[in-house]
Amino acid sequence: MLLSSALSLLLALAPPTAPAAATVFQADPVVARGAGFEVRLSELDDLVLDRFAASEKGRDVLELLTRSRVLDSLAREAGLRVGDRDVAELWRTLDAQLRASGELKGLDAQIEERGVTQDEFRELLRLSIVQERLTRRALGLKEDDPVTESQQEVWLDQELSARGLERPGPPWAEGIAARSGDAVVTKAEFAETLRRRLSPEELQEACWHLLLERAIEARMPDLAPAELERAIDEEIARRRAQHEASYPALSFEQRLAAAGRNLESLRRDPAVRIAALSHLWVDRTYGEEGLRKTYEDDRAFFEGRFGKAAHTSALFLVAGRFRNDLVPRTFDEADAQLRKMANRAGDLADFQALVDRFSEEPKSKERHGELGWVTRDNPKILPPIREAVFDFLDAGGTVPTQGVAVGPLRTESGSVLLWLDALRPSPGWETMREHVHAELRRRLVVDAMPTGAMEILIGNEQKEGAR
Repeated sequence: MLLSSALSLLLALAPPTAPAAATVFQADPVVARGAGFEVRLSELDDLVLDRFAASEKGRDVLELLTRSRVLDSLAREAGLRVGDRDVAELWRTLDAQLRASGELKGLDAQIEERGVTQDEFRELLRLSIVQERLTRRALGLKEDDPVTESQQEVWLDQELSARGLERPGPPWAEGIAARSGDAVVTKAEFAETLRRRLSPEELQEACWHLLLERAIEARMPDLAPAELERAIDEEIARRRAQHEASYPALSFEQRLAAAGRNLESLRRDPAVRIAALSHLWVDRTYGEEGLRKTYEDDRAFFEGRFGKAAHTSALFLVAGRFRNDLVPRTFDEADAQLRKMANRAGDLADFQALVDRFSEEPKSKERHGELGWVTRDNPKILPPIREAVFDFLDAGGTVPTQGVAVGPLRTESGSVLLWLDALRPSPGWETMREHVHAELRRRLVVDAMPTGAMEILIGNEQKEGAR
């Protein structure tokens, strides 16, 4: 086997998360807990299948599992057995090739970096030897004749075609995810392998959603199933409306299908149920009068976040107190350059052209300097920029049709020239009500599952405070 093909196999099958050691000791262990609630492995795996089974990652996992099972079946039929000695010899060969290519730590380091155990990689090597030898037999080649990756894949594809391939799809009523002849991939092993292919972030998010759904639902012990179903209907209707506004030429169902989802799996998804439950909880707890009172009691907060705003763009120059290899100019020099640029900008188009040519902040430069609507307390905007915008407006500054330059002003890493091209007044109550409602939902989530409350137990090491 070539070094490249062995490592590509490692990359394809290696799970980025640690093996679920707990499953050895319990049939359905607790895999996460937080705020007095728990998630079982079976619950997590059901969500993993709902979210990822039909994704590109899920399809790849199922194909790899199916091909592995078929190879074992074909090996049994052919009386082919690959022993430990064969695997050890290939291991030594690959390790030597890696070291010769400059990877001085060899194969062990490559395996460890990808979170694969040595036993798991030995199994991958065994299967690769099986495929190589069966391909030689099928092509009538001698034992030592070379055989390419392409030849091996074509042969296995032909075998799969001859045997037939069934992929029943969800809900996998018989517990089978794929079948080819007598080779079977069960739903359980598909879920386990797919789960172990998730990134740590995907795993944490799934556990957090499952826990958070329980925590919010527990705050409404009198909630009837029919009321919850109506809330989910309303949440899906909201998502459908948002989709139709953004993608009028594509149906909501088509977009779900493109992501490997459908309405049924969407209804089960805890992210959707959390949104539905939080809407319902705010409606039940506050009502219209409560929303108004919340706004009036915390008017400064809501106006600061969602009130009066200026549409703003920025041109950034790196600067500091002194020049050095990383700082090409002083603050005073940067300010002088920006003042000259301000005099050259007659409108927004002129300013954007200057940004495209001179700005040294990559992210805003990609958007021609646009920062968007800047409110007094928008947490996504640097405080010096917010302060400069509202110092200008509070002092009676106006924004003409062509726009106006503000600054330069200084941040920790440089000087900034702003361009204001439009003002937006504080919204009416209908719009502000939605902001108040959303903020109360956010506060509910934070209170129901505080940062650091979740503990993930799946894997060889416990992970605390993931959220």
